[in-house]
Amino acid sequence: MNRQEPRLSWWIARWVLLALAIPGASQSALADAPRLGPFELPKPRELTIFKNDENFSPFEALNGSYASARSCSAVPHGLWIEVDGKGDCIRYYPQGLVDGQNQTALVYFGGDVMLRNSKGVRFISDSYLRQSPATIAAEMADWALQSGYPAIFIARPGIYGSSGDHNKRRHLREIALMDRALDLIRERHKVSTFIVAGHSAGGQIVAALMNRRRDISAAVITSGLVSVKQVSAFWERRRRVPGKLLYNSSEFYDPVDEIDRIPADHRPEIYILSDPEDRTVPFFSQLFYVRRLRAAGFEPHHVYVQATDRQRHILAYHGRLAAALIARGKSPVEIRRAVHEMELEQFK
Repeated sequence: MNRQEPRLSWWIARWVLLALAIPGASQSALADAPRLGPFELPKPRELTIFKNDENFSPFEALNGSYASARSCSAVPHGLWIEVDGKGDCIRYYPQGLVDGQNQTALVYFGGDVMLRNSKGVRFISDSYLRQSPATIAAEMADWALQSGYPAIFIARPGIYGSSGDHNKRRHLREIALMDRALDLIRERHKVSTFIVAGHSAGGQIVAALMNRRRDISAAVITSGLVSVKQVSAFWERRRRVPGKLLYNSSEFYDPVDEIDRIPADHRPEIYILSDPEDRTVPFFSQLFYVRRLRAAGFEPHHVYVQATDRQRHILAYHGRLAAALIARGKSPVEIRRAVHEMELEQFK
């Protein structure tokens, strides 16, 4: 570690403080937060261009938004992408990119921000109410500094400043939009290889991209929705309103079904971080994906970590730490040790 790199303990302390600061919006904010009934149709509106400290809209995250190629040109780092005859403006948040060649870039995909209660009512997570372009930029700047490489947050459709409908997550179109976004970023910034990280449903994106691309050198998935059909069936049995009445899970893209498409001659280094007590994405579904990878001849590193949130699910910061250490050329032993040091630091 050179003198200019912050000490690992400082990063751990900072991330723990950030995680502790996230949990809840004020009671008044929660009372005003929009909701959608289980069968209520969303009411999309034109995409808002959020800047600096402006918090993202829970209404747009819940109902969706639309844009045009012209309006997308005014969105900072907006990419106009057409899939299946429909266009969306996909926004990304880069830090550390240079003019000319960028040999390697780290890319992060976040999890869902829309949740359902046992009655099927949809609402937006508390943490999203605090997010803004400024908070994302700060996190990406930290990640770039820690890894020594450019870091990019790509906003999934309908959230964090991208147009689209977050109600339609999990489908192949979302995967195609994210895949094309990487293509355009690669072309625009002359990126040769990507180290990709994804948390929860962002892990579905990462696993899907591994099935499609040859320019991913490493992937880190935390609490990953990587066996979608298993997780969907798990939750369908636990809601008062049967899941089959709310959505057709047979239309969801399941990356575990296409593991054989991961390029055998460009094998990415794969890390899967799981809490065995995960109450959101059951551990058995993550273990199933790991075993399928091994059966296909890959050698994923499966690291067990204890999350501190009530659902034992949030491991995003651990995953970004692992990705940064991969970029710095650290060994699997060093990466495991650092992740477990972060885990222990949480309980001091």
